[in-house]
Amino acid sequence: MLLSNAYRPDPRVQREARALADAGYRVTIICWDRQAEFQERQSLDGVEIRRVRTVRSAYGSGWRQLFYLPRFWRQAQRLAQELRPDIVHCHDLDTLYVGWRLKSQLGRLLVYDAHEHYPALMSLYLPKPLVRALSIFERRLMQRVDVTITASTVLRDEYLTLGFRQAVTLGNYAELAPFAAVTDTQVDALRSKLAVSSDDLLVAYIGGFSRNRMLLPWIEAAAQLPAVRFHLWGDGLQRPEIELAVERHPNVYYHGWLAPGDLPRHFKAADIIYYCLRLDYPGAVYNAPNTLSNAMAAGRPIIANDVGDLGRIVRTAKCGVLIDEATPQAIVDAIARLRDPGLRARLGNNALQAAKSEYNATAVTRQIVELYSGWLD
Repeated sequence: MLLSNAYRPDPRVQREARALADAGYRVTIICWDRQAEFQERQSLDGVEIRRVRTVRSAYGSGWRQLFYLPRFWRQAQRLAQELRPDIVHCHDLDTLYVGWRLKSQLGRLLVYDAHEHYPALMSLYLPKPLVRALSIFERRLMQRVDVTITASTVLRDEYLTLGFRQAVTLGNYAELAPFAAVTDTQVDALRSKLAVSSDDLLVAYIGGFSRNRMLLPWIEAAAQLPAVRFHLWGDGLQRPEIELAVERHPNVYYHGWLAPGDLPRHFKAADIIYYCLRLDYPGAVYNAPNTLSNAMAAGRPIIANDVGDLGRIVRTAKCGVLIDEATPQAIVDAIARLRDPGLRARLGNNALQAAKSEYNATAVTRQIVELYSGWLD
């Protein structure tokens, strides 16, 4: 059984569940449909999905989410008790309390899948006393966790240093097949639709607009590079500021949210991918972004911060240009370096080869099946 706070659930949860079902395990996902948009019960790719639909909430509720979470926990715990699982696999801190209770009642193996450093992430939205309380809450619950899975090697090492039990890293890496299926004709058609010629340089940001992303300096850099086309896709809390900034720069274009199925074509249509984080954000060092993995799968070089797993992977794979601080001038200088098509080709090829050899979803799903085999067989 897997517990998820996302109603769909998210791609990482889906991949893990599908891989386990394909390996012959019975998998049920319990997740929170905050707006009651989907069926209460559904079978998908051999995985049973049970949704809590009676607790209405919304993403981005901040501290107000504290009023809704206990109700979700009670509902999720009731569903889980009916299933009597052999393993309880909790995704992110906001489901771990349910696993903690089930561990107490059923004595089952408890897995904590930390997609990110949750208290650090919440520091973007919650006052400091609540963030400290979350850290204490996490450490208390982790005392009963048998195995911890992280998406970040930095977070894994921190948990081990704190004395928690077995911790392993499974990265958030892309599936390669959808990227390999994108043809040159499809890429050319998309660039034509965007009014970007083969001679134009297209620099793209594709991802969320959360407060930890350094998007406004990237847009400001466009003023110094009038011949470069800056295109961004996404949504989130920074959207109002981003839309205002875009209006001031004729070579910057915002296209709204991009459906997951459209990601491969858009990543391959770009010449350069951008992804930088606020360095005063406590979670930056733990961040192992999907954007990096998608850029690698597309064979495109990335401009990124030299921080945490993000910097480590870019440096190890030699797949982009690292900058110390995401100022407009540093971004301009990085783009200037990548005007060289030969350099872009070398870095892009390095990215793709690294994705094929290590940084891909197939390798990760193989690891999760191996872990479960060790726990259950």
